[in-house]
Amino acid sequence: MKKLITILSTIAVISMFSGCLIVAPEDEPKIVIQKKTSEKVVEQKTEDTTTTTTVITQPVTAKYNITCKNGTSYTISDWCVKKDNIVTYANSGYNRSIRAGGEDMIMNLPEGYYKVYFSFEDEYQLNPSDYFNSESIYLNRDVIYTLYERQATISCRAAGTPVKPQLYLAGSDGSEIDLICE
Repeated sequence: MKKLITILSTIAVISMFSGCLIVAPEDEPKIVIQKKTSEKVVEQKTEDTTTTTTVITQPVTAKYNITCKNGTSYTISDWCVKKDNIVTYANSGYNRSIRAGGEDMIMNLPEGYYKVYFSFEDEYQLNPSDYFNSESIYLNRDVIYTLYERQATISCRAAGTPVKPQLYLAGSDGSEIDLICE
């Protein structure tokens, strides 16, 4: 009976301590992310003394706004901008419509290259082919774009072929950007 109790208590002790135990050293480096700063030392000399002043400048990440005005007779059902053709910026996760004569703004955009996208489709779920887009624009200040439609003269077209509007953006910076439908 003594052997049985000894064996059972040994098994109990082994099963209690058989779990995994991970021990990490305390002196491992911690990951710290810091913004770079530039430091400039300015020395001013006078006849008797020298004064040293250290000026630390923080990098400023400027943010800009794009305002879109609708100068067409159509209602824009959705619009957004894409930075470097990767990151999409919009006012919300839902379609943002702009009525004829109205305007909307996307704020706090970092400096860089953007494309502006517009859709006139009246659907809940829009597809990439439902959008007109601009060529790349470089955003380095606040800008207002007004969407206009060119009056195109079509001399000959096949019967029943719909004519897509020829749209362009007129920028407050004096730019004029044609839109294409992909």
